[in-house]
Order: sequence, then C-alpha cells, then structure tokens
Amino acid sequence: MRIMKNLKYVVLLWLTFVAFNNVIAQKAFKLEGNIKNPAMEGSMVLLAYHNGKTLKHDTTRVRQGHFELSGTVEKPVKVLLFVSYSKEEEAKKKKRGETNHFYLDAGITSVKGESLETATITGSAVQDDFSLLQKSLKSAGWTDEDLMEDRMIAKRDSVHFAFLASHPNSQISFDLMKQIARPNLLARRYEEMSAIYNDLSSAWRESEDGQRVARLLLGAKKLGIGKEAIDFSMDDVSGNPVSLSDFRGQYVLLDFWASWCIPCRAENPHLVKAYEKFKEKNFTILGVSLDKESGRQQWIDAIEKDGLPWIHVSDLKGFDSTAARSYNVLSIPINYLIDPKGKIVAVGLRGDQLIKELEKILY
Repeated sequence: MRIMKNLKYVVLLWLTFVAFNNVIAQKAFKLEGNIKNPAMEGSMVLLAYHNGKTLKHDTTRVRQGHFELSGTVEKPVKVLLFVSYSKEEEAKKKKRGETNHFYLDAGITSVKGESLETATITGSAVQDDFSLLQKSLKSAGWTDEDLMEDRMIAKRDSVHFAFLASHPNSQISFDLMKQIARPNLLARRYEEMSAIYNDLSSAWRESEDGQRVARLLLGAKKLGIGKEAIDFSMDDVSGNPVSLSDFRGQYVLLDFWASWCIPCRAENPHLVKAYEKFKEKNFTILGVSLDKESGRQQWIDAIEKDGLPWIHVSDLKGFDSTAARSYNVLSIPINYLIDPKGKIVAVGLRGDQLIKELEKILY
C-alpha cells in the first residue's frame, strides 16, 4: 500500500515536467545511487520519466546506502527521482521524502551524496550541461520561491539567455527554449530570442517543438510591446457585436481564457481584484472565451460563478476563434494590456503583475 501511495505521489509530481516526444532507437541506461542518509535505509526509490509519449516508472529499495535501476531511453530525458523517508523521518520532517530531477542518457548515471536533494549527479554530457545551468542559476541567487519576484525573474532570464547563446547545440538549450518561449518574454525581448532561435540546431528548429517556438516568435513580431493591437469583432453573451476598437480611449486588458481552463480560472480572482481597483481610472477588461459551441452554457456559468463583471465575447470556435488566430494564441491564459491609443504595452501579466503594471501607468 505504501509503495502504491509513493508511486501515485511521484506520478503527480511528474505532471509538472516536460514530455519528450521524438522517437528514435532505444538505448540502455543504468542509474547507480549512493545516498549516505541513514533515514533512507530500506526506503523505496521511484524513478519516473517519459520515453517517447509513454510515462515510464520503476522502483527499487535503498540497501546499505546503495540502489540501482536500469532501463532504456530513446534520447536524453528529464527524469524525476524520489526516495521515501521512513515513517519516523516522514513525521519529523513533515514530507514523504526527497526528490531530484536531472537528465538521464544511455550508459551509467551516478547519484552520490549525503541526501538525494544535494547529491552530485554525473554520467552524460547532457547532465553536465544541466548541472552547469543549475549552478549558474544558484550563483545568480535564483530559487523557486522567487518565481514572481520581478528582479529575480530578470536575473533568471539573463542566465537562461547566456546559456542558450553559449550552448546552441545542447539538448538542454532545446528544452530550455521550449520552456521560456512565453509570450510575455518574447514580447519584451523578441530580437534576442529570435537571434538565439536562429543559432540553434537546424534539426531542432525543424522539429515539432522548434516549429511551435517559431510560431510564437512570429506572433511576438507582430504583437510585441509598442505594436498596434489587432482589431476584431465578436458577439457578447447576449448576441450583441463588440469590437476591440470600441475600447479606444481606455486601458483595456484583452484576456483569452475558457471555462474549462483550470489555470485561467485560478487567475480570475487576480483579474477581479485589478478590475475593482482600477475600473474608475480608465481601465477595463475584455474577456475572450475559447470555449466551443458545446460549452456555451459552461462559459456563461463560469462568468457568473467567478464574478467577472466586464464584457465577455466569443465566437465559440475554441482555438479556431478569429481573435485567437489573429493573436496567435497557442495556450491559455494569455492577455494583452492595450493603451488608449490601441498600442500593446504589456503581455502575459499573471498574478499581481497586472496590478503592479497598472500602478506604474495610472498612478
């Protein structure tokens, strides 16, 4: 029972990681671990990773501080390794165990240290590159807790850009480019991102992931900071036509979302907070739903349930929506802050970032 609980826990953790899809020949790997933490003696070890489109996992136990796992991979893959604590240690530390994520490739990969979280991991050039990137981020003072700290985000982005520029043919760079190609970053640093993209391997640029980033870059080129917002017209929930240009003279947040989108719904309280704070200061929101015709009632219900008092429009065509195509929307939520002259001033504002941006503009 405990094994299954830990397995489910790791699978849930793994949902935060990136899947890798290209299919090539299978290659054998061996993972050798030496963890000196006595609290982990006899503990369950769980390894999870994507091999192509399949989620793979394997288990073993720590014996005399040592464990081994083996299998096959199509190419270097990012894996999640979890080692459980004893019941006593779990109660003391109030967590189930320790995790680490790294890159696994053909051959032998070694995990050595006093604990899993601080272990040194070696075995492949790809993992060496990943370790270098992690060390660079640590030297810059970056931690996961700084996720919404603007100053630290700027430092993190600088580290990422430097790594990409110096490692154009690394698997880490390909995965990193896919990870950081966010509309807000692309809009702010289009020229740099475009130059880095063009320096990456031509084989990767022609891949499915590379082509997706290319589409995002194309969207950023025509919809970057300072560019004119593209006008469109759609019906609101009552069937009345509404155009983006109707909001000229106001600051308007063009917000793409959908009733089924969990991250979108999680962002809605932040939008409500910003709307209530600035609605008397020439600011409003225009919600564009990417629901489909079959989800019309769910769209209307979500507006009511989340308490979204601004105007909402949709042609109920999902990602084939006229507005979604015009704005190259590949994922949601995504938004554009547009000034009274119809110019884009910010992209992809999440959490309290919208309030911070509006405070700078309107106060």
